[in-house]
Amino acid sequence: MDIQALKSLIDLFSQAPLQELDVSDGACTLRITRTASHAPLHGAACLPHHPTSAPEVDIAHTPLPAEGPAPAPTGEHTLCAPLYGTLHLAPSPDAPAFVSVGDTLSIGQQVGLIEAMKVFTPIKATCAGRLEAILVEDGQEVEAEQPLMRLS
Repeated sequence: MDIQALKSLIDLFSQAPLQELDVSDGACTLRITRTASHAPLHGAACLPHHPTSAPEVDIAHTPLPAEGPAPAPTGEHTLCAPLYGTLHLAPSPDAPAFVSVGDTLSIGQQVGLIEAMKVFTPIKATCAGRLEAILVEDGQEVEAEQPLMRLS
């Protein structure tokens, strides 16, 4: 099973109301189950919204590298991608962007869409602040937890 497909599957599972998922691909078997929530994280950076229970992954013969987003500098907040997919900064190709650098964002304001497997997931601000920078381009593929925008 290819790592990109695996990441996409895990990201989609985290958004779905499923409790367990089993997938077999040749000699590789993947089981994803939802477990109890971990203790909340505290820090200066805004964190993306996650379901109350995190997926637990058990992969036969396929170890995953441990990765994590770099923390934002004090006083700044980073809005991260909740899943792997293609980022769209406007609702359609001929429409204006959801937000622009310099805009003041409120919590829950839509700032983009991520398309994964023909499903569009709205990306919303997880904290309020002034949009200082858009760190990715429209139409660019993004990874889960990849920084998308910087707020102050």
